[in-house]
Amino acid sequence: MVDRIPDDDLRVGNPERERAITLLNDAFSSGYLEISEFEERSGVVYSAKTRGELRAVLSQLPNAGLLFNDPPVAANAPAAAPAPVATPTLQLDAEWDSVRRKGVWQVPFSILATGSMGTVDLDFTNATFPGPSITVQLQVSTSTVKLRVGPDQEIRYTGLHLSGWSKLKDKAGAPTRQGGPVIELTGSASAMTGVTIKRS
Repeated sequence: MVDRIPDDDLRVGNPERERAITLLNDAFSSGYLEISEFEERSGVVYSAKTRGELRAVLSQLPNAGLLFNDPPVAANAPAAAPAPVATPTLQLDAEWDSVRRKGVWQVPFSILATGSMGTVDLDFTNATFPGPSITVQLQVSTSTVKLRVGPDQEIRYTGLHLSGWSKLKDKAGAPTRQGGPVIELTGSASAMTGVTIKRS
Protein backbone atom coordinates (compact mmCIF):
# COMPACT_ATOMS: atom_id res chain seq x y z
CA MET A 1 0.00 0.00 0.00
CA VAL A 2 1.30 3.47 -0.91
CA ASP A 3 1.63 5.85 2.04
CA ARG A 4 -0.39 9.03 1.68
CA ILE A 5 1.50 12.30 1.31
CA PRO A 6 -0.09 15.54 2.59
CA ASP A 7 -0.41 17.10 -0.88
CA ASP A 8 -2.04 14.02 -2.49
CA ASP A 9 -5.35 15.90 -2.82
CA LEU A 10 -3.85 18.85 -4.74
CA ARG A 11 -5.25 19.06 -8.26
CA VAL A 12 -3.00 18.53 -11.27
CA GLY A 13 -3.09 20.02 -14.77
CA ASN A 14 -1.50 19.32 -18.15
CA PRO A 15 2.10 20.15 -17.06
CA GLU A 16 1.99 17.47 -14.33
CA ARG A 17 0.31 14.96 -16.64
CA GLU A 18 2.96 15.57 -19.34
CA ARG A 19 5.70 15.07 -16.74
CA ALA A 20 4.09 11.76 -15.70
CA ILE A 21 3.95 10.59 -19.35
CA THR A 22 7.62 11.51 -19.78
CA LEU A 23 8.57 9.45 -16.72
CA LEU A 24 6.47 6.50 -17.93
CA ASN A 25 8.23 6.70 -21.31
CA ASP A 26 11.60 6.73 -19.52
CA ALA A 27 10.61 3.67 -17.45
CA PHE A 28 9.35 1.84 -20.53
CA SER A 29 12.49 2.54 -22.57
CA SER A 30 14.61 1.36 -19.61
CA GLY A 31 12.74 -1.96 -19.45
CA TYR A 32 10.74 -1.41 -16.24
CA LEU A 33 7.33 -1.68 -17.98
CA GLU A 34 5.81 -3.97 -20.57
CA ILE A 35 3.95 -2.28 -23.45
CA SER A 36 0.55 -3.30 -22.01
CA GLU A 37 1.46 -1.82 -18.61
CA PHE A 38 2.72 1.36 -20.27
CA GLU A 39 -0.52 1.80 -22.24
CA GLU A 40 -2.70 1.10 -19.20
CA ARG A 41 -0.82 3.55 -16.97
CA SER A 42 -0.74 6.22 -19.71
CA GLY A 43 -4.53 6.03 -20.01
CA VAL A 44 -4.88 6.65 -16.27
CA VAL A 45 -2.57 9.69 -16.46
CA TYR A 46 -4.88 11.55 -18.86
CA SER A 47 -7.86 11.16 -16.50
CA ALA A 48 -5.93 11.89 -13.27
CA LYS A 49 -7.14 14.90 -11.30
CA THR A 50 -4.93 14.82 -8.18
CA ARG A 51 -1.28 14.33 -7.26
CA GLY A 52 -2.20 11.14 -5.42
CA GLU A 53 -3.66 9.62 -8.61
CA LEU A 54 -0.51 10.47 -10.58
CA ARG A 55 1.73 9.06 -7.84
CA ALA A 56 -0.24 5.79 -7.95
CA VAL A 57 0.39 5.51 -11.72
CA LEU A 58 4.16 5.70 -11.12
CA SER A 59 4.20 3.42 -8.08
CA GLN A 60 6.96 0.77 -7.97
CA LEU A 61 9.01 2.60 -10.62
CA PRO A 62 12.51 3.83 -9.73
CA ASN A 63 11.86 7.31 -11.14
CA ALA A 64 8.52 7.85 -9.30
CA GLY A 65 10.06 10.35 -6.88
CA LEU A 66 10.98 12.67 -9.76
CA LEU A 67 7.33 13.48 -10.51
CA PHE A 68 7.00 16.10 -7.74
CA ASN A 69 10.54 15.84 -6.34
CA ASP A 70 9.22 13.79 -3.42
CA PRO A 71 11.52 13.22 -0.44
CA PRO A 72 12.94 9.70 0.00
CA VAL A 73 10.61 7.25 1.76
CA ALA A 74 13.27 6.36 4.36
CA ALA A 75 16.78 7.52 5.16
CA ASN A 76 18.20 4.04 4.55
CA ALA A 77 16.31 3.49 1.28
CA PRO A 78 18.61 2.70 -1.65
CA ALA A 79 19.06 5.54 -4.13
CA ALA A 80 17.02 5.21 -7.28
CA ALA A 81 18.83 5.00 -10.59
CA PRO A 82 18.95 8.40 -12.29
CA ALA A 83 16.28 8.78 -14.94
CA PRO A 84 17.18 9.96 -18.43
CA VAL A 85 16.91 13.71 -18.91
CA ALA A 86 13.39 14.57 -20.04
CA THR A 87 13.04 16.34 -23.35
CA PRO A 88 11.23 19.66 -22.87
CA THR A 89 7.91 20.31 -24.56
CA LEU A 90 8.25 21.62 -28.12
CA GLN A 91 6.14 24.78 -28.30
CA LEU A 92 4.91 25.87 -31.73
CA ASP A 93 3.24 29.28 -32.10
CA ALA A 94 1.02 29.55 -35.18
CA GLU A 95 -0.45 32.99 -34.43
CA TRP A 96 -1.13 34.35 -37.95
CA ASP A 97 1.82 32.22 -39.09
CA SER A 98 2.74 28.77 -40.42
CA VAL A 99 4.84 26.30 -38.44
CA ARG A 100 6.15 23.09 -40.00
CA ARG A 101 8.19 20.05 -39.08
CA LYS A 102 9.03 17.59 -41.83
CA GLY A 103 11.78 15.35 -43.14
CA VAL A 104 14.10 13.76 -40.59
CA TRP A 105 13.54 15.32 -37.16
CA GLN A 106 13.62 14.29 -33.49
CA VAL A 107 10.14 14.23 -31.98
CA PRO A 108 9.98 15.18 -28.28
CA PHE A 109 7.66 13.44 -25.81
CA SER A 110 5.32 16.44 -25.88
CA ILE A 111 4.35 19.06 -28.48
CA LEU A 112 2.16 22.10 -27.74
CA ALA A 113 0.78 24.00 -30.76
CA THR A 114 -1.02 27.28 -30.10
CA GLY A 115 -2.37 30.19 -32.11
CA SER A 116 -5.16 31.46 -34.33
CA MET A 117 -5.49 32.14 -38.05
CA GLY A 118 -2.40 30.00 -38.67
CA THR A 119 -1.23 26.64 -40.03
CA VAL A 120 0.37 23.77 -38.10
CA ASP A 121 1.92 21.17 -40.44
CA LEU A 122 3.57 18.16 -38.77
CA ASP A 123 4.95 15.33 -40.90
CA PHE A 124 5.95 12.37 -38.73
CA THR A 125 6.72 10.04 -41.65
CA ASN A 126 10.53 10.11 -41.31
CA ALA A 127 10.71 11.39 -37.74
CA THR A 128 12.51 9.67 -34.85
CA PHE A 129 10.34 9.03 -31.79
CA PRO A 130 11.69 9.01 -28.20
CA GLY A 131 9.42 6.19 -27.03
CA PRO A 132 6.25 4.26 -27.76
CA SER A 133 3.98 7.28 -27.24
CA ILE A 134 4.04 11.07 -27.60
CA THR A 135 1.46 13.80 -26.96
CA VAL A 136 0.48 16.57 -29.37
CA GLN A 137 -1.66 19.17 -27.59
CA LEU A 138 -3.57 21.72 -29.68
CA GLN A 139 -4.82 25.08 -28.39
CA VAL A 140 -5.84 26.61 -31.73
CA SER A 141 -8.72 28.55 -33.27
CA THR A 142 -9.60 29.34 -36.89
CA SER A 143 -6.52 27.42 -37.98
CA THR A 144 -5.44 24.61 -40.30
CA VAL A 145 -3.76 21.57 -38.74
CA LYS A 146 -2.17 18.94 -41.00
CA LEU A 147 -0.73 15.72 -39.59
CA ARG A 148 0.99 13.11 -41.77
CA VAL A 149 1.97 9.71 -40.40
CA GLY A 150 3.99 6.75 -41.63
CA PRO A 151 2.73 3.20 -42.20
CA ASP A 152 3.25 2.00 -38.60
CA GLN A 153 2.27 5.17 -36.73
CA GLU A 154 -1.13 5.56 -35.05
CA ILE A 155 -2.94 8.77 -34.09
CA ARG A 156 -5.53 8.69 -31.31
CA TYR A 157 -7.68 11.80 -30.95
CA THR A 158 -10.31 10.93 -28.34
CA GLY A 159 -8.73 13.60 -26.10
CA LEU A 160 -9.22 16.39 -28.68
CA HIS A 161 -12.19 18.71 -28.11
CA LEU A 162 -13.71 20.31 -31.22
CA SER A 163 -16.01 23.32 -30.92
CA GLY A 164 -17.66 25.84 -33.20
CA TRP A 165 -17.46 24.78 -36.85
CA SER A 166 -14.23 22.85 -36.33
CA LYS A 167 -13.85 19.47 -38.05
CA LEU A 168 -11.44 16.55 -38.04
CA LYS A 169 -10.89 14.46 -41.17
CA ASP A 170 -9.08 11.17 -40.61
CA LYS A 171 -7.90 10.08 -44.06
CA ALA A 172 -5.16 7.88 -42.59
CA GLY A 173 -7.17 4.95 -41.26
CA ALA A 174 -5.50 2.21 -39.26
CA PRO A 175 -1.74 1.60 -39.48
CA THR A 176 -0.71 -0.78 -42.27
CA ARG A 177 2.07 -2.18 -40.03
CA GLN A 178 1.85 -2.89 -36.30
CA GLY A 179 4.23 -1.94 -33.51
CA GLY A 180 4.84 1.71 -34.32
CA PRO A 181 4.58 4.73 -32.02
CA VAL A 182 1.28 6.21 -30.88
CA ILE A 183 0.55 9.93 -31.22
CA GLU A 184 -2.01 11.14 -28.66
CA LEU A 185 -3.79 14.22 -30.03
CA THR A 186 -5.31 16.27 -27.19
CA GLY A 187 -6.39 19.82 -26.36
CA SER A 188 -8.92 21.95 -28.21
CA ALA A 189 -9.64 23.24 -31.72
CA SER A 190 -12.26 25.96 -32.07
CA ALA A 191 -13.85 28.46 -34.46
CA MET A 192 -13.67 26.75 -37.85
CA THR A 193 -10.38 24.93 -37.35
CA GLY A 194 -9.73 22.08 -39.77
CA VAL A 195 -7.67 19.10 -38.62
CA THR A 196 -6.61 16.65 -41.35
CA ILE A 197 -4.73 13.38 -40.79
CA LYS A 198 -3.12 11.60 -43.77
CA ARG A 199 -0.89 8.55 -44.16
CA SER A 200 2.15 8.39 -46.43
